[in-house]
Parts: sequence; C-alpha cells; structure tokens
Amino acid sequence: MKGVYHIQNVNNYHSLYKRWLSRFAGVASKYMDNYLAWFKFLQENKELSRQALIRLMFVAACTPSTFETETSLRQARFAA
Repeated sequence: MKGVYHIQNVNNYHSLYKRWLSRFAGVASKYMDNYLAWFKFLQENKELSRQALIRLMFVAACTPSTFETETSLRQARFAA
C-alpha cells in the first residue's frame, strides 16, 4: 500500500474539509474530531439521497460504538 496516499490527496481533502467547515460560525478545536467524523461520514455516503442519508446518520448516531484499541483491551480486566 506504499505510495497510495500522496500530498495532493491530503491537500484536496483538507481543502474540501475547510470549505465545508466555513459554513459554521466558529468551530471549537475541542470538537474538531466530531466535525471531521461528520464530514467523513458525508463524504463516504455522498451517493445517497438526502432522506437515506438522514436515516443512516440517525441509525449510526443511535448505535453504540464498539471501537476498541489494543491498549484498552490490554487494560481490561476479565472476570475468570
């Protein structure tokens, strides 16, 4: 997978993200990861109709996150 991403891809994504963020009046940096996740969700599903997109976003928001990292799994204590 080496060479798949290059600086032009990064610059393009950053440009699209900045343009999308410009519609909001002031974005707190502590919420930037949430805005990025929202933007990524919209980019990955841009072929859907507006109604289907809203439905999918609602379902995704109501679904509990199952994201685990290696560190969190190592630190978990399992009852024997």
